[in-house]
Amino acid sequence: MVNRTPRIKDIISGMILLAARDRDPMPLAKLHSIIHEMKSHESILSGLRFSLTGTVCYSRDIDQAINHLIEDGFLEIVDGSAFVGEHAHEFSRYLSGFLTNSQIQAVHSASLRFHERVRRDAKVPRNLK
Repeated sequence: MVNRTPRIKDIISGMILLAARDRDPMPLAKLHSIIHEMKSHESILSGLRFSLTGTVCYSRDIDQAINHLIEDGFLEIVDGSAFVGEHAHEFSRYLSGFLTNSQIQAVHSASLRFHERVRRDAKVPRNLK
């Protein structure tokens, strides 16, 4: 294992991929705003920067993380939603190459909270179905 401070792109990549589930789409449109809302509660996201324009928030770091996951086959984008890619099972090995166990646990814990927020925000109210 290489002993280095994790890059924010790696932390975000871990959160997104660990939160993605087989056959369970994760809408990309909400990722930036959900992670922005989480930033104040998750110390692991302290290095993340956003541009805010009105009600729209954007992070180049998040886009880079998504593109990294797509390029390496960890994540697939279909109709604006993210799905686990064919190489997703290799991602934990990738993370363990430079993150300590406690850092991996922090990323995993944040990804569980992120997953819950994505699912909660993506639900359609019953009266709109």
